[in-house]
Formats: sequence, structure tokens, C-alpha cells
Amino acid sequence: MITHRILEDYCDHEFTLYAIRSNAEDYSLAYALNKTLKLRLKRSRTDLKLLRELVFPIFEWKDEINEITWQLMGNVSHGIEKTSIGDLFPEEPAYSFQHILPEHKEADYLLKVDCNTDRSESDIVKAILSIPTVITTYEIETKDLKSKQNLIFE
Repeated sequence: MITHRILEDYCDHEFTLYAIRSNAEDYSLAYALNKTLKLRLKRSRTDLKLLRELVFPIFEWKDEINEITWQLMGNVSHGIEKTSIGDLFPEEPAYSFQHILPEHKEADYLLKVDCNTDRSESDIVKAILSIPTVITTYEIETKDLKSKQNLIFE
């Protein structure tokens, strides 16, 4: 008879999520996080696409030694909407902003840490806050998120 065991350290869509408010560009924030948290975030070959027009850049590092995946993603996607006939300024483009997590619109970036890390949440928050371009950061409680499915991707 074959016995299957589920390992306690196995993670399936278990992650810690940090909201980051910053005026820095995504590549600059990724560089600062690499330096501060000793990560190796690199721009992913593919961006996160929720709909055809919604594209979110992703920086990722798979720490194979500790079996942890770190992902930095922009929470805001800027789109240009076509104006309808009859607008006051028909030749001016209309801009729209969509979010990965609409319930956290104040966050510019999201740092997703798959599985548990040996670092405490308060140490990670303190390290992120030490970056000069970061305005604020906090941990988001993931079990209450309405749009959690937007964060589960491969």
C-alpha cells in the first residue's frame, strides 16, 4: 500500500504580502530592496496581465536554497481610454488607473513573499522603511482579501 504524506513546510498559495507606498520607479525600488533585504530581484520576462489592457510589471527572485519566492509588482496600471463622441475635449486622451488590489489603492507596490521566511515581518517592514524613497509600508492580511486571486499566478 502506498502512503502519501503532506509535508508541513509545503506551501500552496500561502504568502505574506506587504504594501509599499513610494514615489520611486519600479526598477529603482527593486534595486533598493535588493540592497536592503539582500535579495536578487530581476525583471520577469513576462508581466502580469489581468485583462488585455491591464499589465503590471513584476520583479522576481526564486531563492532556491531557502525555497522562497520574492515578487515585487506594481499595484497600479495606467491605461489610455478612447474618448467617446461628444466629449468637451475629444482630442485629449483620457487616462484610467486600475489596481491589482482595488481595496488597497493607496499602495504603489506589492511585495509578495511565498511561504515562510526566517525573517520576522517587523524586520522586513523596518528594512523597507529604511529606504529613502519609501513613504510607508505595512503587511496586508491576505485571508480577508477580496481580490486574492489576482495575486496567485505562476
